[in-house]
Amino acid sequence: MNSASRKSNDKDSKKQLSTEEMRRKLMGYEVKRWQESRGKFVEFDIKTMNKYKKYYDDIAEINPNPENDGMGTDQLEEPFISLGLAYTREEVDDLIQSVDDDGSGKIEFDEFLRIIHNKSKKKAKGNEKITNFFKDLASNNISHESDLNHFSFKTIMGILRRNNLLKAFRPSNDSEKGEGEKMLKAYSNLLDKKK
Repeated sequence: MNSASRKSNDKDSKKQLSTEEMRRKLMGYEVKRWQESRGKFVEFDIKTMNKYKKYYDDIAEINPNPENDGMGTDQLEEPFISLGLAYTREEVDDLIQSVDDDGSGKIEFDEFLRIIHNKSKKKAKGNEKITNFFKDLASNNISHESDLNHFSFKTIMGILRRNNLLKAFRPSNDSEKGEGEKMLKAYSNLLDKKK
């Protein structure tokens, strides 16, 4: 098989994957729309789910997984620790394991939604903190900053990380100072490991 044929086959397989992915998305939207129209319980409305999908995709781009099969500890460690949502790699592992039904060590978007909705099979340390963080982020109640929804997750992460680190140095109360110092130490440890 020549290189032109291989490239064509690669493009066709990518089209098939994206077509299948689009079909699943549309089906999910239709189910949600049907539930909403009949007053049924919906964990997230379509607009909120789209925001969560954007956050998921943005987080995946921060430290991409070469296999493109979900996000593991390597992808989630920096964002979660730098935001004070977890303090150790082990806590991030526990979060992943709490929703990882297939045992792959990675979470796909539906499992990410289960973390946000706090519907994990076992409760992990920090799960409630992550749930509250993403719900507040989606409803723009996360920061005194202007509307953060116009920024990529990486930019939001930088803004919020700065605010959290400042709490260690200029807290408004003792609780905030303790939380800021804990986050600063965890983030410092993460950066030391990366050296």
